[in-house]
Amino acid sequence: MMEARRRAYLQAIGLDVWTVKPSPGSLDRLVLQPGSGRTLLICQAPEETAHRLAGDIARALDQDVVWAWPDPDGREENAPLKEAVGQHLFTRVVIFGAALANRVCKGEVPNVIDSASILVTRAVGELAVSGSAKHAFWEQMSQSRLN
Repeated sequence: MMEARRRAYLQAIGLDVWTVKPSPGSLDRLVLQPGSGRTLLICQAPEETAHRLAGDIARALDQDVVWAWPDPDGREENAPLKEAVGQHLFTRVVIFGAALANRVCKGEVPNVIDSASILVTRAVGELAVSGSAKHAFWEQMSQSRLN
């Protein structure tokens, strides 16, 4: 009996039909914008890079930056964070949001990955609407420059 016909028959007699779903790719892979900066800024989605605050952050760092976000499909051609740091020789990684940091670091977030210091701050959306969050972010950034 053909699979589709068999499933239709089982559904018709009231039995639940279970199917095996293909496993998604790794959810820690990143889509990187083109660039050659030493600082990698990781946000939740590509739309956040167009936010006015994102432009302010990039200008304030006074260097070229590379924006990245998680690949929702987990495609093999996109590297996880550790590989991205090694391939592009980033020296600083800023991750916008603790939940995002846990996702791209697969749990515990280290202080350093290879040659890059890791800084976790609040999400871009939260920084955009909270003056105190923005102030804390700039304090964090100035402290990370000193170290």
